[in-house]
Amino acid sequence: MAISEQQRQKKLAKKKQKRAAAVKKSPVMSTSKAKPYAGFPIYECLIPTNLFIDGIGELVVTRRLPNGYIAMSAFVIDVFCLGVKDAMFRVLPEGDYVQGIRARMSEVNGRSFEALTPGCAKKLLDGLVDYAKGLGFAPHADYNNAKDLLAAPDADEACPVQYVYGKDGKPFYMNGPYESPAAIQRIIRTLTESCGEGGFDTLVGLSEGDDYDDD
Repeated sequence: MAISEQQRQKKLAKKKQKRAAAVKKSPVMSTSKAKPYAGFPIYECLIPTNLFIDGIGELVVTRRLPNGYIAMSAFVIDVFCLGVKDAMFRVLPEGDYVQGIRARMSEVNGRSFEALTPGCAKKLLDGLVDYAKGLGFAPHADYNNAKDLLAAPDADEACPVQYVYGKDGKPFYMNGPYESPAAIQRIIRTLTESCGEGGFDTLVGLSEGDDYDDD
């Protein structure tokens, strides 16, 4: 049965309305940039409870979107020396975050996590980046984008916590499992140039199964 021009226009109008509704369900069109998501409510900010004892861990900032998804910025941070070693931004379903990413973080050595305010998360990151830059280490290439999830008034609120970087008053370098011998030597040279001989401590495992050199 042929349809009239009026019926055809009604069908086109309905399709247009459906497309518009689908766009409204998605808060922003891009999932690569964090800043457009900064205005949504905080879901949680987390760091490992023993971050300043172990020296390295994750800082995770999440915001809840109207469509039920989570905007997440995650940072691997070394508070003893290197600063922000890795950073990423993702938009994902809440279940994937809670049952996937957050659950896996807790599974590592049975770690516990504590909440912090957006203001404290921003203060911790700002201070850490400044500390590491003073030693000669820049943050990860994706840091600025990931940190933009904190580009909101809730992250400008005062934080009473005083964060102290380094260990026992000096930078303390522990190599990661993916740092090559050449990278390790480059880091030690950088520390020697910025701190001088004896101005920093190291705990370096050259390869799996090797003994550690403790300066």
